[in-house]
Amino acid sequence: MLGAGGWGVRMSRGAPRADAWRRVFLLAGVALLATACAGPVAPDLVITNARVFTNDPARPWAEAVAMKGERVIAVGPAADALAAKGPATRVVDAGGRVLVPGFNDAHVHVDVSPETLTLTLEQDPSLDALAAALAAADRAAAPGVILRGSIGPAAWEAPALTRAWLDARVPARPVWLQMWTGHGDVLNSAALALVGLDDTVRDPAGGRHGRDASGRLDGRLEEYAAYIASRRLAELTPSARVVSQYRAFADAAVRVGITSVQLMSTGLPARLSVPRLLEAATPLRWRIFRLPTTAAGAETEDGRPHLPPQPGPRLDVRGTKWILDGTPVERLAAVSAPYTDRPAERGRMNLDAAALDVVVREGYGTENQLAVHAVGDAAIEAYLSALERVGAAAVWQRKRPRLEHGDMLTPAQMARARTLGVVLVQNPAHFLDRDTFAARLGSRLGTFQPLASVLAAGGALALGSDGPLSPFLNIAFATSRPGHPAEALTREQAVAAYTRGAAFAESTEPEKGWLAPGTLADVAVLSDDLFTVPLERLPGLTSVLTVVGGTIVYDAGVLPH
Repeated sequence: MLGAGGWGVRMSRGAPRADAWRRVFLLAGVALLATACAGPVAPDLVITNARVFTNDPARPWAEAVAMKGERVIAVGPAADALAAKGPATRVVDAGGRVLVPGFNDAHVHVDVSPETLTLTLEQDPSLDALAAALAAADRAAAPGVILRGSIGPAAWEAPALTRAWLDARVPARPVWLQMWTGHGDVLNSAALALVGLDDTVRDPAGGRHGRDASGRLDGRLEEYAAYIASRRLAELTPSARVVSQYRAFADAAVRVGITSVQLMSTGLPARLSVPRLLEAATPLRWRIFRLPTTAAGAETEDGRPHLPPQPGPRLDVRGTKWILDGTPVERLAAVSAPYTDRPAERGRMNLDAAALDVVVREGYGTENQLAVHAVGDAAIEAYLSALERVGAAAVWQRKRPRLEHGDMLTPAQMARARTLGVVLVQNPAHFLDRDTFAARLGSRLGTFQPLASVLAAGGALALGSDGPLSPFLNIAFATSRPGHPAEALTREQAVAAYTRGAAFAESTEPEKGWLAPGTLADVAVLSDDLFTVPLERLPGLTSVLTVVGGTIVYDAGVLPH
């Protein structure tokens, strides 16, 4: 696995080592040299006068990068990169700025929905604040517009917050509130009707519809009940609006140096998102994980995964995500010991052992990569045990099963995860609500949300947003670890986890996440020095030039060329 001593130096057993990949790229260089014998190979683009972080342990820093077509053909001194410059070569002077491999967001969501107005709320609003925001939004919104808002535990735990409470304040238009964790929604009657939910609906596998004393829906949805409702809302979105939303997301991504994303399809199912992504023709590279909302083993409305051939050169539909539990915030994470502030509760599992074995067998027996959301230590234990029951560790190491979040991963579980080739995908924006976590978990907070200890144990780590998109904001959280500095990463480790580590999580690290001859020419030139800028300025960084496959896809206009 990727270890603390240097990303890419120690790959998981069963996977080629980085020196093997360097031999592959040496052969690629020989091929380029052979072509050069017939005539000079001039690069299409050279970025020079840069502080290049290559993410290659053999040569971590350079001055320039030369690109031909979609690939890097030279990384090193500026003179070498410019040696073969031709009349058509485009040369960009980076002015001494830092250049990094393009960021790869290992866990992202794209909001797809009909026309909505988002409530202006603090992160954890009271019911009074929520009522005021609803009244203001209802007055401001045009007819037919849905009101949506993000709430925290204060509102979620208020018994009064139900369909009836919302109906009394906004009776005529849909209102859709979601816990900021993404694991619980509250809808008014109009929103329930919009997505076809009435009192006859049955709880789906892994989900729950709240009901009042008379058995009527109270508007509260948990886990797969909420995911099914959100998917129905996304499917009501006109195709042109979906395309526009994908393009807007991609535009925001390239402005912060993101060149690849790994999309968790909690909104539109893959069978609907793929044609719209093809139409959107964004510059990003997309890895799409399906998220079935049917019972494990049943025919899914999300379609089958696209194994080769893929639907487009930058669309890879391969992988399935299952959500095994919730989070400690709403006390739905499955924990082995009771919650400190509610000793009668231990969360719950969305899949029982038999259902979990079904989805794990599919991951073992196909090319379809397995990604499981598991936060509580009991959920993680169930997942690791299923991997051990179903298959051989040497096979799992090649398949790289993913643990999304893994916040309560224990040291003993880390060792088993390493043996099984499990990749931990962490999300630094989740680290902030320390007060709530402390109330829920007590002394367990000392090992909560591991980062540095995963690398120290030789584990594989990738970073994704699952929230605010900016890699720089998330790197600030990962390298400062508010309330838990012992788990902080260095900036080099954080960048590595956001680039080569994220590529490792999707098995593309031979050609993505680092810069050497033969790798994909995906890079970002940054507005400031990511590695030395004071922490308080780090979240404000942007990309001033983003390149995907050798083509400039975003140019802030500050570099001469």
